[in-house]
Amino acid sequence: MPLIELWSSNPAAIGQFAVEQIVATAGSDDLRDESECSQELRRYLTEVPSSKLAEYVDRCLTTHFPKSGMVLQDLINELGRRLDYQVTNGRYQGTVNSIGHDGIWLSPEGHTIIAEVKTTDAYRISLDTIAGYKDKLIDAGRVSSQSSVLIVVGRQDTGELEAQFRGSRHAWDMRLISADALIKLVQLKEDAEGTDTGRKIRSLLGTSGIHSA
Repeated sequence: MPLIELWSSNPAAIGQFAVEQIVATAGSDDLRDESECSQELRRYLTEVPSSKLAEYVDRCLTTHFPKSGMVLQDLINELGRRLDYQVTNGRYQGTVNSIGHDGIWLSPEGHTIIAEVKTTDAYRISLDTIAGYKDKLIDAGRVSSQSSVLIVVGRQDTGELEAQFRGSRHAWDMRLISADALIKLVQLKEDAEGTDTGRKIRSLLGTSGIHSA
């Protein structure tokens, strides 16, 4: 029985599954670009509470399982949706004819963020490569020249990448946030009354620098 049918018929049981078990239940258990597994997983993530997304993010970061990085990418994009961005998911794996990015987030205010998801900052990240993704998306007419890059790092400790940021010419149009801080922003928005909190959070993510929550 497909994941969505199982979720609809017995949400309590599915809610007990670890995220890798969720993936195994989705489609043909073959998580790749444009697969039925990917489509079902992404639809399921739109329906669960944000507290469950936070649980799944933690699982991706603390337990090694196949394609955990791909699952984390989908989770971060769904957190973007919870902040009222219109999100276009990127590819799990780049191809010769595709432009590398993990997601494109368009805010209600009209600002575009190019999301890049990293499990850890233990290895040096090429900011020039990430900036190249933005340039190619601009040339393709998919984002404006005023768009920015948001790098979401899984681990809470972003010290190595923060140091890299401070010494980079890209610091003015790239932003850095941990997955934990992003989750806290989603929780803050959901706990607040009115729409002003969401607007302020999106404004924060659209400003340069290193963000914490």
